[in-house]
Amino acid sequence: MSPELPPVVIPSVVLSAERDRNQLVRDRRSGDIVRVRRGAYCAVGSIRTDGPAAGPRERRNRALACARALHAQLRADHVFSHATAALLLGCRVWTVPDRTHLYQGYRASARAADDVVRHRGDLPPTDRTTAAGLPVTSLLRTVVDCALTLHPLEALVVVDSALRLGADRDDLLAMLQARTGRRGVRRAVRVVTLGDAGAQSAWETWVRYEMLRAGLPRPVTQMAVRTDHGIFHTDLGYPRWALGIEFDGQVKYRPDGVRPGHDPAQEYMREKARDAAIRRAGVTLEHVSAKDRRDAQALVARLGRHLPPEARTSPDPLLPPLV
Repeated sequence: MSPELPPVVIPSVVLSAERDRNQLVRDRRSGDIVRVRRGAYCAVGSIRTDGPAAGPRERRNRALACARALHAQLRADHVFSHATAALLLGCRVWTVPDRTHLYQGYRASARAADDVVRHRGDLPPTDRTTAAGLPVTSLLRTVVDCALTLHPLEALVVVDSALRLGADRDDLLAMLQARTGRRGVRRAVRVVTLGDAGAQSAWETWVRYEMLRAGLPRPVTQMAVRTDHGIFHTDLGYPRWALGIEFDGQVKYRPDGVRPGHDPAQEYMREKARDAAIRRAGVTLEHVSAKDRRDAQALVARLGRHLPPEARTSPDPLLPPLV
């Protein structure tokens, strides 16, 4: 199992318009602060983090800081949206956006900042809320916007985590059906239909996406296996064919990877004993890692060998590969 995302905490932002210019210059030269967008800075320690997941966390922290900075700098009414809203609401994303998305009621000038994507459209009060103190689109509206505009894999990651946060699938489908006739609605409906609150990481969603894209049957998330050591859950699986699928994230095999004091050696031994118990229960266990992304076709073939030929259908045209 993978740990959930931590609560959304936005780094504090310092605006150059509100601070002494000479002090800002000194702080930048000393490396105490880092620029997150024009006229906005953060303490280095609130953006950069240590540990095995430092890169993704740093990108996430920077994106959140950019949203806070932009909120402080804008004078016109605005609501953060799309992937930016997904981050602020606590959803997982496959790729942290490198630009800040928001709704504004006016057209941006030619000199508008290029690190901001301004969307226009109808945004009723019911589609607005707040998250981490910032105005954002509601969870339902955020999911629908992402499903309509992102690559299906990226959208599915958002959908999975939104369902886990309490979004109602029927409400999402109703909101999409109200947009029937618009570009991307059919694919968005497919993605929402395939969403699963049982996914506990973006990589687990990726494995499921590749399986569904290739025409394998829809797997169960968090498949329960009763063993002589108790009940264990595999990330994915097919109870009908006694196949369990586990995504092995590297973070749990590194010192302090999951939590302070985390011992990777003990984790390895626990995983080994757990796998043995699952296999004794008559379940075949396949392990997947990020390295399998290099050849997703080979991964699907390996998993598909455990299923009868008639279980597989043709590839799903609404689920393209991620290039």
